[in-house]
Amino acid sequence: MDYIGVASRALKDVGGKDNVKSVVHCATRLRFVLFDKSRVDKDAIQADKDLLGFVDAQGQSQIIVGSSVPNVYDALIPLLNKSDQASTEKADHSAEGEKKAGIIDRILATISAIFTPYIPVLASAGIIQGLLGITVTLGWLTAKSDTYKVFYGIGNAMIYFFPVLLAFTAAKQFKSNPYIGAVIGAALLEPNIAGFATGSKVNLLGIHFTAMNFSSTVIPILLSMWVYAQLEQFLRKHLAQNLQLIVVPVICLVFIVPLTLLVFGPVGSAIANGIADVYKMMLHGNMVLFQVVFGGFFIFVIMFGMHWVLLPIQLSILASQGREYSLAAGGMGNYALLGVCLAVLIFSKSKEERGVAGSAAFVNALSGITEPGIYGILIRNKKYFAAVALGGMAGGLVHGLTGTYVTAFAFSGILGSPAFISSPKAVPYFIGVAVAIVVGFLATMIMMKTTKTTKRTKRIV
Repeated sequence: MDYIGVASRALKDVGGKDNVKSVVHCATRLRFVLFDKSRVDKDAIQADKDLLGFVDAQGQSQIIVGSSVPNVYDALIPLLNKSDQASTEKADHSAEGEKKAGIIDRILATISAIFTPYIPVLASAGIIQGLLGITVTLGWLTAKSDTYKVFYGIGNAMIYFFPVLLAFTAAKQFKSNPYIGAVIGAALLEPNIAGFATGSKVNLLGIHFTAMNFSSTVIPILLSMWVYAQLEQFLRKHLAQNLQLIVVPVICLVFIVPLTLLVFGPVGSAIANGIADVYKMMLHGNMVLFQVVFGGFFIFVIMFGMHWVLLPIQLSILASQGREYSLAAGGMGNYALLGVCLAVLIFSKSKEERGVAGSAAFVNALSGITEPGIYGILIRNKKYFAAVALGGMAGGLVHGLTGTYVTAFAFSGILGSPAFISSPKAVPYFIGVAVAIVVGFLATMIMMKTTKTTKRTKRIV
């Protein structure tokens, strides 16, 4: 693939470099924030054989590239940096773009920008922990050995120190100094502060509060970073320029860390506990229905970018309880889509469609990346949406009947399988995977054969 050529066409199709406010990439997509979305040439993007499609979601204009997106992104950045006009973001232009984006879009875009950089690393941590669990199960290592402790530390570091990393990207997204944000997150894990036993009473400047453990937390950090950003912006606006270099960090640190301990921690914990209570009520109310719904429809939630609302909740529950049910069932739609792609690969009469299906099936089976299948197969043949839903629901049904859960976060596919193999529910999990693939495959095959029979009957008539 000519990455420079693809990047140049993509840039032209979103309205040129002067229309780009910012751009990042995830596993398969270029995610543009544009000044004027009306300048996007969607037809040109859809017609480009090197691109898989276009989605407008989460306040972003997203071009689906596929697994080669890092290379295209690397080729794109120099094209943007060559701009002689525009790295300048005119205030009125930017304000106009902000007005066009709805509040929900802006919230989703913010959550997406905060969490996107960490998802691959979280998945990698889950795989490492899964592999480690397998070695213990097979008797190759013991949990008390030094080797186990070293590799456990590697897999657990991302999860334990998540507040530090989350504070960095959240502060950056809220337009404040990310390094000060990271120090605030690190302070909460510093041994003198983290050493307070959870639930114990602590006296801070005469104010008594209940200590809590901030490792792996999400909501308290997001709250503290938003308030920190407001405080920093206020100080930079009202303090003399020559005082800001030292005074702003000092004030922010000595105010935000205690406030997080006293206010944001308890409030965030209360919100998290409330969400967890609702989650438990739904789960225990009807586990089978819960798993079936997630199995059949979570892949469509991902399509529209709404998973960024649910994922932080799922990760918080996984971190606090050590197990999570919806992540297990939610992955079944990915495998149902794999079944759809395999059926199209085998039974389609179109050489081009078989090529797309084969490529989509490969990346899905290997690493759980679904965009090529979604935009290369499903969007162009919308009847297969039913096959994906049926396959996902069938896999979710198996999980609901067996009470299947996961103990680590990872992508679906072969590369992520160690994280699931190490789970106590590994056997029913992979039975659900097989059922989802088979049902997705059979449903697609029946649809394709039914369509051919109908066409043949029409010709005879």
